[in-house]
Amino acid sequence: MFCPNDSVTNGLGNDMNRFLLGLAVAIMLPASSAFAADLDVPPPDNLRPATFDWSGPYLGIFGAAIAVDGTYDATCTAAAPCAVPTYTDIEHSGIGYAGGILGGWNYQMDSFVMGIEGDWAFGGTVATNDEPGIDTDLSFNNIATLRARAGFALDNTLLYFTGGLAAVDMEFGAVMSSTESDSAWVYGWTVGGGLEHAFSDRLSGRLEYLYVGLDDADFSMTDAALTTLDATQSIDDMHMVRVGLTYNFGW
Repeated sequence: MFCPNDSVTNGLGNDMNRFLLGLAVAIMLPASSAFAADLDVPPPDNLRPATFDWSGPYLGIFGAAIAVDGTYDATCTAAAPCAVPTYTDIEHSGIGYAGGILGGWNYQMDSFVMGIEGDWAFGGTVATNDEPGIDTDLSFNNIATLRARAGFALDNTLLYFTGGLAAVDMEFGAVMSSTESDSAWVYGWTVGGGLEHAFSDRLSGRLEYLYVGLDDADFSMTDAALTTLDATQSIDDMHMVRVGLTYNFGW
């Protein structure tokens, strides 16, 4: 038997269900959006990409302190003016100074920075020795390196390692009956590291250490009395501490 009240009741029930469902959806959507926003937590500061850009070419100047630990062997063709015909393992160590120019190019990916750098320095005397019958000195007139650099940028501060090739224009001088000298380019390698800090978008300062390994160098010189001195210079250790200022073109 047909019952009008049942039909009305069912209709009202269906309307109520749809109303409650819509209300639930309306309440849940903002809540779910807020929950998703809560999940979008920014990373810690030390994991965020660096905001300072180290990319591009740069030029700079630097000063260096150089510590050298070395020895030489030498022979004289005449007893005079040399006190002995042969000198063996004569110490040739000391500290010198140099200054020069540098240039390079950096490429940055997030916080990783890599690049290439070359420099040229003008130096002077780094070691002297007074042996009986002969006074000697050792000078590094020119020092050049070509190196790769790689490091990690902490915003406007760069920590880096470096390594590559080194060359030194070395001069060996001796006072016999006259003052004579001979020079030669000596080649080797270098490794080190440093810290560079940008004071502005273009200007940065750096503190850097380099260890240099060099081949032995042979020298020959003849004085006014026609006495010939042949010497072999060995550099056991060479350390450089450098302070520099660079301008980044930001290309």
